[in-house]
Amino acid sequence: MLHCSSLLRFLFLLVVFLLLPRLSHAETKPVVVFANPAGQSDAFFGPMRDFMQAAANDLGFELITYYGDRNHVLIDENVKSIFKRSPLPDYLISMNARGSGKTTLDLAEASEVKTVFVNQSFLGDERKSLGKPGEKYKQWLFEYLPDDTHAGYLLAKTLIEKAQDKGLRAKDGYIHVVAIGGLAASSASILREAGLKRAVAEYPDVRLMQASHAEWKRDKARDLAKRFLERYPETTIIWSASDLMGVGISDGIRESGRIPGEDVLIGGVDWANFAMDMVANEEFVTTVGGHFMDGAWALVMLYDQINGVTMLPFSKSHFSAITEENVDVFRNRFGTGNWEQIDFKKFSRHLNPELEEYDFSLDAVLRQFPAH
Repeated sequence: MLHCSSLLRFLFLLVVFLLLPRLSHAETKPVVVFANPAGQSDAFFGPMRDFMQAAANDLGFELITYYGDRNHVLIDENVKSIFKRSPLPDYLISMNARGSGKTTLDLAEASEVKTVFVNQSFLGDERKSLGKPGEKYKQWLFEYLPDDTHAGYLLAKTLIEKAQDKGLRAKDGYIHVVAIGGLAASSASILREAGLKRAVAEYPDVRLMQASHAEWKRDKARDLAKRFLERYPETTIIWSASDLMGVGISDGIRESGRIPGEDVLIGGVDWANFAMDMVANEEFVTTVGGHFMDGAWALVMLYDQINGVTMLPFSKSHFSAITEENVDVFRNRFGTGNWEQIDFKKFSRHLNPELEEYDFSLDAVLRQFPAH
């Protein structure tokens, strides 16, 4: 027979052995997959993923990223691959990239993978047929989308007021504007163009001469800009739905024998690092952005929902304009890419119950960086 002390030791070891798997499981981080439609070095989605990683580190998520390289075939393959993972992810951060959104929701529902949409979602009849998050698709938790209409509006308004200040008018007394959007079917491009038209309607001295699409590509934007300037030689504003296309537009302006920022005003959307440089050297009037942070804010909201905070099915982020007046402050405090300085737990309503609503503003983020 076992002595009493030996029996106690045996029982103790047995209990430890039985608890070990449970302790290990309890320490496992929830796995979040991010379906990134672009590549690792993409001017917009690269920083978005890096900012998400900093938030995931603070909030206790394991973040795994699938890259789509802006290729619709690879994006579709990634959607299928995500739901063939073993084990399946606990959560998915995705978007309606290249029309992949409905397939994503269908597979998430069948696989019981809880899903959040950021950046791009649905419009028109497709929106009506899919309904709200949590209705037809129970695994669809919520959407956190940029207010792209506001982005297009803010960009246009900033460019128009700069042209007014500089007196850049055509012989007919009007300010002539042309616009270059992204993909014609992209919700981001459609909504940004709607914001542009809303802004133009507010200024009786502005005429939108023509709008076309460059599919988010620099070379196509360059060629379009050259054609526009040949067709409408008194154009003094070229509105661009993205910073990358804005660089192409700048190339086209120079190749047309004009000076970007002087003869023709340009700006874009995304807050790309190169766009900050172009604002600083006055080649761009502005870059409008902030929405690259939306993936991280979606993780904050997901963390809160897991911990019992009720989320609205739809909420929107807001854009800010970086101009020559604030570009240096932004780059000194925020442009280093050192996101680990940010304590994302301070934005959580679960961890800070005194917060009645989320504050994901640029000012709130800048307050976490030391002033220089």
